Amino acid sequence: MSWFKIDDGFHCHPKVFAAGTPAIGLYVRCGSWAAQQETDGVIPKQIARMYGTPRMIKALVDSGLWHDANHECEACPKLAPNSYAIHQYLDRNPSRVENDLARKAKSKRQQKWREGKRNQQANGNSNPDVDAGVDASTRRHGDAAPDPTRPVPSPVPPTEEPPPYPPQQDNLPATFTSGQAAAVGPDWLQPLTAAMGTAGMHVPWKFKGDDLIRLHNDIKRLGIPLMVEQARRGWQSARTPVVSSRFFYDSWHSLPTPQATDGRPSLHAVGGPSKTSDYLAGMAAIADELRAGGMQ
Repeated sequence: MSWFKIDDGFHCHPKVFAAGTPAIGLYVRCGSWAAQQETDGVIPKQIARMYGTPRMIKALVDSGLWHDANHECEACPKLAPNSYAIHQYLDRNPSRVENDLARKAKSKRQQKWREGKRNQQANGNSNPDVDAGVDASTRRHGDAAPDPTRPVPSPVPPTEEPPPYPPQQDNLPATFTSGQAAAVGPDWLQPLTAAMGTAGMHVPWKFKGDDLIRLHNDIKRLGIPLMVEQARRGWQSARTPVVSSRFFYDSWHSLPTPQATDGRPSLHAVGGPSKTSDYLAGMAAIADELRAGGMQ
């Protein structure tokens, strides 16, 4: 497989700006075709018209990215009247001859390797690097082949132990309790951390960047009960144990601000409206009307 190469400054070259983006699409497609067909950068007119319009072709020729048969340059091949040439194609891409030589060299290397492998098998010798799937060229000088009789050393245990989660069940994070809820962080954060611990969600509280500012604003905007309920939902739906409080930060920040109510908690604060919440809201409204009318 061949590649059509362009340099990293191509996107801002004056000729590219002069040709325009639609014409550059034609340039890239035809360049890929020329690399695949090994034409040394020559584009037949029928290929150019198949991939682009006459206006795109004229833009490439006028900008100097393509040359037609009227262009005379020592660096460009001699063109037939019905073809174009990519400017300086062979300066960045291999020619047909170079590709052919590379393929022949690769074929010789592969043939030499196969013959060596057959000779080893015929003589009853085996290369431990080949048998073990190890590239002999990557072995350092003086390294010995691995001894299969030597015991494999046991892995060194990590210096940090993971949080003491009990065995996991049904792909849900296991909940564990401690003697009392831990309140950590600044004074304004401690009610949230304590409420999370009381709900059985014990995680290390980690902060980065503007996390503390976002949490402070979310607590004022949402309230602790709503944040704990949202965290509980995320805790139960997680596929792996939650090992950091950062697991909850984005979900808290994405919650909409609850609408002000007449003292009753908002039924649409978490998870959006549902048939059950709509029914309960309707019943509460009927009860308010009955009380306002003096009926008990």
